[in-house]
Amino acid sequence: MKIYQRRYFDRRSWILENISSLNLNSNEVLILLLIDYFNQYNEALNINTLSKGSNMEKTVVDDTISSLISKGYLVLLTDNEQVIFNIDNIFEAKNEMIENNDIFEIFEAEFGRVLSQKEASTISEWLRIYDYNTIIKALREALIYNKKSINYIDKILAKGFENE
Repeated sequence: MKIYQRRYFDRRSWILENISSLNLNSNEVLILLLIDYFNQYNEALNINTLSKGSNMEKTVVDDTISSLISKGYLVLLTDNEQVIFNIDNIFEAKNEMIENNDIFEIFEAEFGRVLSQKEASTISEWLRIYDYNTIIKALREALIYNKKSINYIDKILAKGFENE
């Protein structure tokens, strides 16, 4: 499973934080956010619902969708005669950046505080040794035991790899 598909990854916040690097205009951002919202709640999605949700004319929505498709951020698929709006490509293009940068934000959110320089350095070292998903699994295991400590997570990582 990709990082942007995990339940703790905030897709809409990530889009908003990366507007400039993604070269998106305001209409494109709004349509992407609406698509993500409707997809999350399995709501019917079409030009009419996007037009109503964005308060844009249907022609503007259509032009915006065309622009997103041409940028490679939106793919329209069909399944059982239903159109599926898939925006995963927006995350694929930046997937490595997401994983390496957001891991610090994930730790800060879970710890409920800003990481110290030493903690950030330790996480950077882990990224050189372990894969991203292994680090996140170790974090989750520590949180299950209510151990919000880099040292505790380090021991989980070391123990996990001794057994392999």
